[in-house]
Amino acid sequence: MVLPYQLGPAVDLVAFYLLLPFLLLLALGVPIAFSISLACALFLLFSGTRIPTTVLASEMYGAVDSFTLLALPTFVLAGELLNRCELTDKLIEFCQRLVGWIRGGLAHVTVTASMLLSGITGSTLSDAATIAPIMIPSMIKEKYPREFAGALVASASVIGAIIPPSIPLVIIGAQLGISIGGLLVGGILPGIVVGITLMIASYVAARLGGFGAIRRFEGFRPLARSTWIALPVLVIPVLLLGGMMSGIFSPTEAGTVTVLYTIVAGMFFYRTLSVTKLVDSLKATAWVSASALIIVAAAVVLGRIMTFHRVPQALVELMVAITQDKLALLLLVILLFIIVGMFMDAVANMVILGPLLYPLCVQVLGMHPIQYGMFLMVGLLLGVLTPPVGLVLFIVAPIARLTLERLSLAVLPYLALEFVILFVIATVPELTLALPRLAGYVT
Repeated sequence: MVLPYQLGPAVDLVAFYLLLPFLLLLALGVPIAFSISLACALFLLFSGTRIPTTVLASEMYGAVDSFTLLALPTFVLAGELLNRCELTDKLIEFCQRLVGWIRGGLAHVTVTASMLLSGITGSTLSDAATIAPIMIPSMIKEKYPREFAGALVASASVIGAIIPPSIPLVIIGAQLGISIGGLLVGGILPGIVVGITLMIASYVAARLGGFGAIRRFEGFRPLARSTWIALPVLVIPVLLLGGMMSGIFSPTEAGTVTVLYTIVAGMFFYRTLSVTKLVDSLKATAWVSASALIIVAAAVVLGRIMTFHRVPQALVELMVAITQDKLALLLLVILLFIIVGMFMDAVANMVILGPLLYPLCVQVLGMHPIQYGMFLMVGLLLGVLTPPVGLVLFIVAPIARLTLERLSLAVLPYLALEFVILFVIATVPELTLALPRLAGYVT
């Protein structure tokens, strides 16, 4: 097949000297940040491209010397502190009182707990690693099918990076110059939609499969007691989102307030946060934040090289040459998400595809930048559910005592539902933009 548009020698140069070394380094297990940096260095040394290295160094420094990026370590620290305060059991007890009496109760508890934890940890992998050891054995003990339990926990963990605070959204906003506050607020409704969809699917599966029997509602007094115990934790998402939406806090200030609140709650209310745990949280935060910031800095060089050689524009021209139908273009982009998600880590995909697809999605498909950021993140995070590099599957499979193949098959119906939601995010702007507009991030 001969395409009506050829990419050109500049793009071939980037593919051979930059993308190919990058993919090889990833395949060898080199960390993402170093894979990007080494690939960019090889490109600059051997491709003959003349980009002043002083300019690149200045742009790398400028990328991480950002007030808005201070939100990243504060969100990470808040999540680390709450994990070490051993508050997950209190949240799950609250969720059991709230929704555990519905048919498929433990499934609804799993999804609700994932939604609440996502408002604290901001990470898909953290969500899965926290929920899976507690909820999967509980569901199996209550005669839920093993495949159902594993697939539901894996699918629900995606919510962890949609509802703010979301670490991937902070990285996307910093890399593409999109309002981080707008992205964070824009994730609220899509995250809720994903959660409700999974709960409806779980109810139908439980009803058809004859498991997850209806339990007696224990009454409002036990619910009120569990709410009171979990209240300091439940306040955190309200504090974070309410502050940003009302304009009282910027994302960075909201993260700082959340950290201070968490320290006070952990030390004086629950009394489970010791000085040792605080120090361990700071160490873990430094490690995670430094890793993410190195990726952001390296991604700037990658983006500069691609822009210099007009790779994003060439990709737009190629896709439009294949088809000018907007629906077909959108489906091609989603297909690209599925393919790259099977073989590469979500963060690596965001770094590469974020700048590449921006002109196509924003200029040709007409997405708002905030809508595009959400579309990009959700599409690529679904890759954590697709083998062979579905990282969440590797976390959940041993806990559920399932082979990767059985878990991969079980997760497909949920994955299909989440791709439908991804399509809705791309075609219904108000799902992502309504709350940012209300908060003043969109005019």
